[in-house]
Amino acid sequence: MQDCLVLLTKVYPFDKGEEFIEDEIPILAQAFSQVIVIATSTAENAVQTRTVPENVKVHRISAKDIRRKLPAAAASLLLSRSCHGFAGREEKKAAGRSMKARLFLRYFIAKSELVFQASRRILLPYHLESCDSVTFYAYWFYDVAVAASQLKKYCTAKSCKAVCRAHGYDLYKERQSSGFLPLRPYLLKSLDAVYPCSQNGTKYIQNHWPGFEEKVHTAYLGTQDYSLGPAPQTDSFHIVSCCHIVPLKRVNLLAQALSQLQDSGLNLKWTHIGGGDGLEDLRSYAAENLSFMDVDLHGALPNEQLMQFYQSTPVNVFVNTSSSEGLPVSIMEAASFGIPAIATDVGGTGELVKSDRTGWLLSADLTPEVLASTILEAAKQPADTAAAMRNRCRTLWEQQFNGVKNFTAFAEKLKPF
Repeated sequence: MQDCLVLLTKVYPFDKGEEFIEDEIPILAQAFSQVIVIATSTAENAVQTRTVPENVKVHRISAKDIRRKLPAAAASLLLSRSCHGFAGREEKKAAGRSMKARLFLRYFIAKSELVFQASRRILLPYHLESCDSVTFYAYWFYDVAVAASQLKKYCTAKSCKAVCRAHGYDLYKERQSSGFLPLRPYLLKSLDAVYPCSQNGTKYIQNHWPGFEEKVHTAYLGTQDYSLGPAPQTDSFHIVSCCHIVPLKRVNLLAQALSQLQDSGLNLKWTHIGGGDGLEDLRSYAAENLSFMDVDLHGALPNEQLMQFYQSTPVNVFVNTSSSEGLPVSIMEAASFGIPAIATDVGGTGELVKSDRTGWLLSADLTPEVLASTILEAAKQPADTAAAMRNRCRTLWEQQFNGVKNFTAFAEKLKPF
């Protein structure tokens, strides 16, 4: 049987980004005869930085080319009352009278159509009509999901299916400056399934767009198994954070909290892994306010090196101060090594971090004072209590976030009917 999977990403496997697909792609390649990856928003001179299995073919669409065509594509929608059939009464009602939301709707549709058209051109030489089955898998509940639904519509293979994952910015409309995400009713009607990466995301869709319960199913991501990390040392307390330094990650909150622990009597160490525009400001703050402790603001690391770090470095606690999340893969990775987390109760984080069991779950509007107090509480845990928490972290990861188990089960769900 010749079955084909078409995976629509943003940039993977080019340049940096969407690293979590790296663990999934080998399992998809085993499950399907052929996999075609189309990165739909790459830089002009993008370089493929990740290797893929032999039966995976890789293509890319230049973001610059899409932007160049956007004005004409958006203008064509002005002549269509229903925006080429995408925007019905429900869609216009959701956008309301907000000019920002209405413009976003037209931009979103125009871009989605351009991504679909470019993807369709790429796929023509593959003659998908000769396949027994084809699955169009969009990694995001966004423009690529619209493209996947359209590709299925025009595919003449014996059996076709279109699905997408849903994560954070593509799922929670509050994360948009307009408070609006386009084409939710359209996508829920036209896709065969939507797979949020958390139970929180599944409930969010069911609450905001009821009537599609049979199509919306939680599908956890996962990470590789590198076994437990080394036990923490007793003479120091090592804190690790890992994220891109942007405003919504609020890494400055952690730095401010640590500055309040100068007289705690603790021998503290903080390692941050991740770059971003805020890295130099963070380094300046640390130099001025955290000279009493060991600080390593490392910058970005390839995932392979990050895993080697966890394998060889004793870590007491992982800290995530985000104001918004889907389900943080960074906390999954830490849990796989038996590292408890202090994290904000946003998105699906509470499915990973359970207070007094696998870490400390704090209010999203936490202050440096509350975070400092929680770090102090974690540092003063008796050794047997800390060891039991480490074991519970590892057990939770084994039961719910083992990448091989989760991606293998998901690959089966991707098979057409």
